Amino acid sequence: MWNFDDQAVRGGTVCLSKAGLAVGGTSTKARTNAPNGAGIDFAIDGIIYHLADADDNIVFTAATAIADLSSILYLICVTSANVITAVPGVAVLAADIASGKYALRWPAPTLNTCPIGGIRVDTSGGTWTPATTALDAGTITDTYFDFFAVPTAPITT
Repeated sequence: MWNFDDQAVRGGTVCLSKAGLAVGGTSTKARTNAPNGAGIDFAIDGIIYHLADADDNIVFTAATAIADLSSILYLICVTSANVITAVPGVAVLAADIASGKYALRWPAPTLNTCPIGGIRVDTSGGTWTPATTALDAGTITDTYFDFFAVPTAPITT
């Protein structure tokens, strides 16, 4: 006799639609901007959820300034209650990335969340203080990534 429990696909935490991450209406924050206003579908441990509205209020809570000529990755995660957070990685000097000495690695997602994307912040000509310095400031280059799941490979350039 076939036992469904033995054959069932277990769990799964993935983002099922494009988050459309971008600079927020307040430039010290980020926002989601799902295509066509469709919202974001995602799963946490196999249960599917939906974030209906664009969120224009993703706050970078880690208040440590990122030094000039450095890079950092933030992992953007959402809970089943549609609370979005930005999880900081480790800042790395741009010269160390260019030389191959270090790579930018994605931080681990927080417990019971789904990573929906990431943001890379690079500084050139000044420091960047999360939640204080604008993401679109002249000394900042910001790059946005939409995820199905967190990439396994670090960023090496």
